[in-house]
Amino acid sequence: MIHNNFRFLLRRLGKQKLNTGLHILGLTLGLSVCILIGLFIQHELSFDQYHAQADRIYRVNQVWEESGERTVYYDAPAPLAAGLKAEIPGIEEVGAVYPLSEKIVEIDPHKRFKQAHILMVDASILNILDFQVLAGDGYRDLRQPNQALLTESTAAKFFGRESPIGKTFLLDNESTVTVAGIIADPPRNTHLPAEVLLSYFPTSPWLVRNQNNWGMSFGASVYVTLEAGVDPQTLHAPIRAMYDRNINDDNDDPEVAYAELQSLRRIHLEPEISGGGKWVKAMNPKWLWFFGGISLMVLLLACINFINLSTAQALTRAREVGIRKAIGAGRGQLIVQFLNEAFLLIGISSLLALAITRISLPIVNELTERQISMEILFSAAGLGAFALFFLLTGLLTGLYPAWLIARFKPAVAMKASFSRSDRRSDYLRKGLVVTQFTISATLLIGLLIMSRQMDYFHQKNLGFDQENIITVRMPDVKKNELFRKQLAGIPQIEDLSFAMAAPASDNSWTTLMHETDLQAKDRKQVRIIWADERYDDIYDLQLLAGRMTENKDTNTVSEQLPEGTQSLKVLVNERLIRTMGYASPEEALHQRFLIGMNGWEVDVVGVIADFNISSLHEAIEPLIISPLEKFQNEASIKLRPGEELPATLAAIESAWAGLFPDEMYDFAFLEQTIEQYYESESRLYGLFKIFAGLAMLISCLGLWGLATFAAVQRTKEIGIRKVCGADVTSLIALLSRDFLKLVLIALLLAIPLAWYGMDSWLQNFSFRISIGWTVFLVSGILVIAIAFFTVGFQSLKAALASPIRALRSE
Repeated sequence: MIHNNFRFLLRRLGKQKLNTGLHILGLTLGLSVCILIGLFIQHELSFDQYHAQADRIYRVNQVWEESGERTVYYDAPAPLAAGLKAEIPGIEEVGAVYPLSEKIVEIDPHKRFKQAHILMVDASILNILDFQVLAGDGYRDLRQPNQALLTESTAAKFFGRESPIGKTFLLDNESTVTVAGIIADPPRNTHLPAEVLLSYFPTSPWLVRNQNNWGMSFGASVYVTLEAGVDPQTLHAPIRAMYDRNINDDNDDPEVAYAELQSLRRIHLEPEISGGGKWVKAMNPKWLWFFGGISLMVLLLACINFINLSTAQALTRAREVGIRKAIGAGRGQLIVQFLNEAFLLIGISSLLALAITRISLPIVNELTERQISMEILFSAAGLGAFALFFLLTGLLTGLYPAWLIARFKPAVAMKASFSRSDRRSDYLRKGLVVTQFTISATLLIGLLIMSRQMDYFHQKNLGFDQENIITVRMPDVKKNELFRKQLAGIPQIEDLSFAMAAPASDNSWTTLMHETDLQAKDRKQVRIIWADERYDDIYDLQLLAGRMTENKDTNTVSEQLPEGTQSLKVLVNERLIRTMGYASPEEALHQRFLIGMNGWEVDVVGVIADFNISSLHEAIEPLIISPLEKFQNEASIKLRPGEELPATLAAIESAWAGLFPDEMYDFAFLEQTIEQYYESESRLYGLFKIFAGLAMLISCLGLWGLATFAAVQRTKEIGIRKVCGADVTSLIALLSRDFLKLVLIALLLAIPLAWYGMDSWLQNFSFRISIGWTVFLVSGILVIAIAFFTVGFQSLKAALASPIRALRSE
């Protein structure tokens, strides 16, 4: 019996190729989207979960608080690690890591690399984080100075197939480092993808000078392992007391410092804490909820398609049900039979979805810059989740159609008189079509709004010139003027400026400004860019009052102004003078105030128009520009456009290499650097475009199937109308208007939903577009046009059919 039923099922599905194809295609697309998004979410949630003691590992973040405003950093003062280990009970292990910027590694004079992801560490970090040591004694080796553990891939890059143990390399043209061991390449789902573990250099002058300075963070992060059963919240009070003893009670500063513990498992999901980390930016959990919602909506669309097409074809199976019931089949048996049919279709769709996932996963990885794997699907947990997913989808899609078909009464079924039951299923189909296009229209409106916001990112005037400008790192600021002279003979170079950072950069300083004295309660945060007198010209900054700073000789190059030195001559932006309460740029001229912990006095000699000094995610902050030469370690070079660009770039590199033969040259176009601010949103937006497009496609597949079925059901009516003189246009309108009414209702429902959701999303940006009525008008026209062409194709086909063939059976 089972064999016969299975053969009958395959034969029936084979005869109804269109219906079967629509069922399988819709479910395959829906399941593929769900699997891909599920893998993406699982990858983001799995960050740092592989550490054996992950539930007891915490990062110690430093907090600075003043007037109720908190600023949290993931780096820490030099004495923090030793203080935690000595004074705080409940802590099992303490270790510090110091992520270094990109360094030059020289194996020999002919083999040099720019090496990123170098992590300077305490040896005890190996007892906290799981770095798998493959060769050497990691803990012992890292307790010695100038020792390194290399990952397998890095060792192969440095030394090829030779054993690296005992070999040396020169780091940043200064320190000779010995390779003491090999560690496994870290998993991709870590916020610390270290490629080189380096022992601390205890003789670093900066570190020696600040090793007991609680008020100065030095870029390192401190990690702790708590003893089993210790609640991290109970440690905040003793840690605060330690800070009070060492920093807060020793001065009258209104700003207080303390530290908080952040779970290792939460680091990648809390971007508000300094972006997550130096190497891997944290993921905003809102994006995960967003994509999770899309996956559920796309699956719901696919299920709605299945239900709509199944209930629409219920009438064609009425006689089959009547015959089966007449020969003794019970309702339960029929429900099981039709559920088996649904599960067979879902099984086929699932296999196809897995194949599509395997094919498309590399594309998703390239789009999102991830290393997502399908391995989780074939684990015990993955297979269990997939089986539950398969069961729920099968019941959701198959239970109601099976119940609807199985409830037909034999006598009524044989007469084909089902007006009441058909009306009920017709109402359900209409409701599901409205739901389907409400979801699709909401996604389409969201897609258009996101597109406009992304265009706004790329097109907004940032308040400075960014075209044809390259930035080049200067290893020694004492050679800046020599570099300027060498470039002066290149005609394609229009201008040159030295500064610590370009206008839109993360390299500027942040400090406090004081209107009266260091202990005043009216302190405000201010950004500082140390730049020379050409900075305003090269970036075309707009002067509102006063003059640009020119007399750089009045500014010292030391870290602290000597007594009797004149005030720093500074430019300030409009935001700063508003923050300080001045009514106009002219009123702010020659006003003096203090900045920094040492209280440098500054004199405002000019006011410039506001420009964006960071990404458009953030509001414009108060800004000071002043020409302290010591910190002008980046050259901004303005180029003239033209075919000579490659030759010009080569000439710049040649001049730079002549001054710094032991360094490795690198440059970046400023426009490309600014684009990187929005790289994450751009990649996720690209992913959203794909899924929104698939959602619309699934909706159209369902509408097309329903239109096809409706045209078949009304074949004879169309034939009679044509015989009576109806033209093609009126027939198309007749067959299309009911569906278009449903789409219009869906659009009216989607507009407020989309507005609310996208308005909430836009609140994440300080600079954002306003949601105007045009986006809804364009979305409405697109949705109606897509629906019309989907339905209209089938309507046109039915309207052009011969009435003789339609009426032949009468």
